[in-house]
Amino acid sequence: MNRKCWTKRHGATLRLFLHDCFVEGCDASIMISSPNGDAEKDYSENLSLAGDGFDTVIEAKQAVEAECPGVVSCADIVALAARDVVALVGGPSFNVELGRRDGLVSKASQCFSHCDRFANRLYSFSQSSPVDPSLNSDYAKQLMDSCPQNADPTVAITLDPETPQIFDNVYYQNLVAGKGLLSSDQVLYTDSASQSTVIEFAKNSGDFNGAFSTAMRKLGRVGIKTGNKGEIRKDCTTFNS
Repeated sequence: MNRKCWTKRHGATLRLFLHDCFVEGCDASIMISSPNGDAEKDYSENLSLAGDGFDTVIEAKQAVEAECPGVVSCADIVALAARDVVALVGGPSFNVELGRRDGLVSKASQCFSHCDRFANRLYSFSQSSPVDPSLNSDYAKQLMDSCPQNADPTVAITLDPETPQIFDNVYYQNLVAGKGLLSSDQVLYTDSASQSTVIEFAKNSGDFNGAFSTAMRKLGRVGIKTGNKGEIRKDCTTFNS
């Protein structure tokens, strides 16, 4: 695999697609700016999204509008940009299904890692064992150094402590080694229903890349808008007037 490094913009652009699709669906509702601070992007879980990802989509939309106004939705641009940044850092290339329209709603109240998301695994897992025993002991100490008890909940920790700047399958190797950050990460390995998949992805980057491509296409179908259920925005940050 071409082990090119992620830049801040690469990661921010991919995260933008994931966060967008998880709420209203893949409809670029994450792009809307609100003077009242009540749009989807203003929800607490989205505040960590870097501006670089938004800039990628805004700049691409401006370039497309200059050549083909009113044709390509912001939602499609978000999906295409996510595909392209993965390929640029040596990840798999895959086809993106197009034809989405941009959503007409963006509310922070409708949205679904920081230290407070996994602090219970370090300090209050159970009465007999404050630290989650499924955590690698050295990794637990590392996390405690970065996230002391009652830490600032806005402090973010990478999900991959080994190769956070590279697109690869090391995340799964970390799970096998007990270095899954969130309980929802580590359970992928401890649960017998998914353990064999984790082991396969940890051993075979090709299998992981293929599954990743399929998953991205499937995710891109979530909550898509067509016809009068959406629009093609002129500006990704505002609804058409």
